[in-house]
Amino acid sequence: MIRTYTLLFLAASLLIAACGSTASAPPNPGAPTSAPAAATAAPNPGAPTSAPAAATAAPSTAATDAPVPASPGELASLERGRTPEGYHYLGNPDAPVTILEFSDFLCTACAFHVEETEPKIIETYVASGKARIVYRHLLQLGEESLRAAEAAECAGDQGKFWEMRDAIYRNQVALYTTGDFDAALAYLAQTVDLDSNEYSVCMQSRTHRARIEADFRAAQDAGIRSRPVFDINGQRLVGARPFEDFQGIIDASQ
Repeated sequence: MIRTYTLLFLAASLLIAACGSTASAPPNPGAPTSAPAAATAAPNPGAPTSAPAAATAAPSTAATDAPVPASPGELASLERGRTPEGYHYLGNPDAPVTILEFSDFLCTACAFHVEETEPKIIETYVASGKARIVYRHLLQLGEESLRAAEAAECAGDQGKFWEMRDAIYRNQVALYTTGDFDAALAYLAQTVDLDSNEYSVCMQSRTHRARIEADFRAAQDAGIRSRPVFDINGQRLVGARPFEDFQGIIDASQ
């Protein structure tokens, strides 16, 4: 199971300048259409006075306090690839159950799902080959949502989409409070052992932007208005839901 990340990058100079109560308070699954409190103040990349020193520091300078990425064995042992449409999947490509996950990297309800519910789904169904997860991009919270999606896709070019996705969600509070959003993403890229030069070129060239935006338009055309949304073999769940809700649908679909 993917272990919980620490949200602190470095002590006083790190990404988390103001880690408020949103870090521990779970989202309200009953109001999936409402933007979370933290989402109303997206990170401001144009505030250089609050840019964290750790965001540009080499991993070796923050080895003891950096956020801990998921254990390589926990994700690397699972099959991964892309669907014919180009969407990333995790798990057996021939699994009887497909979980389409429509999610925004800056959505706190989405992060809650990744931290609290998804590990149980992976342990119970994905690792056993009974289900696979297919990730779909939502861009409902502005330019930073798009940049985070691009960062995950650039990591995917190096075979680390799921590791970078996990790092972004588990350090979401830090991203909300950083003064330099791209630098913070670059720091997370280091924690999942990406080639920094290759990652930087990908991000600067906007390599995946058009495809991510096309994915978002396709999600809108599919009637996705909230976040997160899960389509499980034709049945839809909206919002951050308990594991038992997924369990009932998955067990009935096999």
